[in-house]
Amino acid sequence: MTTPRRASAKRSGPPREIPPWRPLTAFLVLLAVVYGLVFFTGGGSPTPKLGIDLQGGTRVTLTARTPDGQPPSRDQLNQAKQIIEQRVNGLGVSGSEVVVNGNNLVITVPGDDGKQARSLGQTARLFVRPVENVTAATPQPKPADEQDSDENGETSAAAIDEQRKLRQAPQGANLDALTAQMAKMDCSPGANDPLLGNDLPDQYLVACSQDGTEVYLLGPEIIDGRDIKNATAGTTQQAGAWIVQVEFKGDAQNFWPTYTGQNIGKQTAFTLDTKVVSAPQIRGAITTPQTEISGNFTQQESKDLANVLKYGSLPLSFEASDAETVSATLGLSSLKAGLIAGAVGLIAVLLYALLYYRMLGILTVLSLVLAGLMVYGIIVLLGRWIGFTLDLAGIAGLIIGIGMTADSFVVYFERIKDEMREGRSFRSAVPRGWASARRTIWSGNAVSFIAAAVIYILAIGEVRGFAFTLGLTTILDIVVVFLVTHPLVVLASRSEFLSRPSVNGLGAVSEVARRRRQATRPDRATASEGSAK
Repeated sequence: MTTPRRASAKRSGPPREIPPWRPLTAFLVLLAVVYGLVFFTGGGSPTPKLGIDLQGGTRVTLTARTPDGQPPSRDQLNQAKQIIEQRVNGLGVSGSEVVVNGNNLVITVPGDDGKQARSLGQTARLFVRPVENVTAATPQPKPADEQDSDENGETSAAAIDEQRKLRQAPQGANLDALTAQMAKMDCSPGANDPLLGNDLPDQYLVACSQDGTEVYLLGPEIIDGRDIKNATAGTTQQAGAWIVQVEFKGDAQNFWPTYTGQNIGKQTAFTLDTKVVSAPQIRGAITTPQTEISGNFTQQESKDLANVLKYGSLPLSFEASDAETVSATLGLSSLKAGLIAGAVGLIAVLLYALLYYRMLGILTVLSLVLAGLMVYGIIVLLGRWIGFTLDLAGIAGLIIGIGMTADSFVVYFERIKDEMREGRSFRSAVPRGWASARRTIWSGNAVSFIAAAVIYILAIGEVRGFAFTLGLTTILDIVVVFLVTHPLVVLASRSEFLSRPSVNGLGAVSEVARRRRQATRPDRATASEGSAK
């Protein structure tokens, strides 16, 4: 006589469970670390960095200027737009916009700092020139009727040509006229300089220092800014002053050591857009292809200059308009409507979970609250560390991600019900239901994360913010389900009170499980009697 196989032999039991207090403690420690960083680093402000549509911004229009007064080509504008976007990324100004509007570039950055938007549009034509002469700047009377050189392109071109005749001369020319021009230079901060970024690098040049206190007569350029390989901001070891460290490439990296060895004691000027940024004296041969630019910089100024030099010169020179404040009224209205709609939907989901799952619904609410706290803290930190800005598209990604977290709960709870329908108790059904549910949760979140990654790589602008928050919440969904939801359900299954069908909301399936167990008892008894015979 064949002995019937026991049902338990057909299916192996779940592996030994980790004590639920361990993952719960790990999550709470992670949450404490995140909020410790939020409140005790970076100024301690718990407010995330908001995008232009939520907090407003500053808009600067860059009007292109060409030496011949002709309109710039589309290729020049697109190239300038690409370089400025690289500078935006280098400065970490997340959420900024750079668009081509006719013959202009329009830069919009979050916040009210117009200087940052202006710095992005610097022409950044850097040349290294030998210093022929230097003298203190002489205050000049303000012209009674200053010419508007930006009214149209022809006037601008004429002003540039006039300044070239006054302040520039070819190699081998008599420098008396340029020396006399030094005393007539208006180096005041508000002075209009049509030659800004339009000087001829192969000729002598009369130029002002950036602070307007000195006038220089400079020789033709010896190194072009395009020969810069890299530029970084740093501090000097002795005085701790901020400098820009420049590394040359190509022929310049061999020329620079040779030049400094042959011109010890002389001054060499670094000019940026026809302004002398720094004119250090060569005290010895510099044997490396690297050098530094000093100029009484602040930390931010040195970083901005390094960023501008690193990503290259713009193909055009631009005149920046006054900073214009961009209102966030539309974004805040949309955000308010979205938050109301999201809150209504979330409350409806929670009510459904409480009515349908009862005690398990309460665990859903608790898990979602902890997930929301973790997401908020991480977004605040990402705003400080990588400049991540939260905009409307990002909020949409968060809401969808939280909905996916609720889906994971439903999958888990339904697997528990399936196990109970086979006759198991709530306590024994939890580990078996978790063993099958976690595979589904892994698979579902993996697909969502891959989709978010593909969108992030291929998309631009606000869509990338949506993909970023969607991917972030997908990862946190797994963290919350594994470290919070499952341990809480395990603790509930071990509680005598919470295991009651009238409390945990599993009364119907508990009744099915009870009938299933009663139906299998006679079969088991018969099998036992048969074995005894």
